[in-house]
Amino acid sequence: MFTSFQDCRAIGDLLEGHALNVLDAGEAGAVRAHLAVCAGCRDEHHCLAAVAGHLSLLRRALAHGSGRPRPGCRSGAAGGRPGVRYRCRPGAARGAPAPSLTLSQWVSRLACVR
Repeated sequence: MFTSFQDCRAIGDLLEGHALNVLDAGEAGAVRAHLAVCAGCRDEHHCLAAVAGHLSLLRRALAHGSGRPRPGCRSGAAGGRPGVRYRCRPGAARGAPAPSLTLSQWVSRLACVR
């Protein structure tokens, strides 16, 4: 079935909200109906939904720390097992800025972890 450019543009404005599940029932229904007939918008929605899934992981990682040792830190008595807190050696660079990552770099690194 053919969809018009205006339909795709109107639905395109709602795709982010649909991927994050924040649309009201009427808007979500309109998006689902359009996605059933428009492959281009459906592809874009799949990409946005994948990013939305990674955002929840990023939110948790930022809230709880990365779970990785900081430079200059060593594992505690448990020998570096996951979930173990790390303590810093005296003289380690505390408060040193962490290297910043772009979203695409973060997603790429996350994909390698899995």
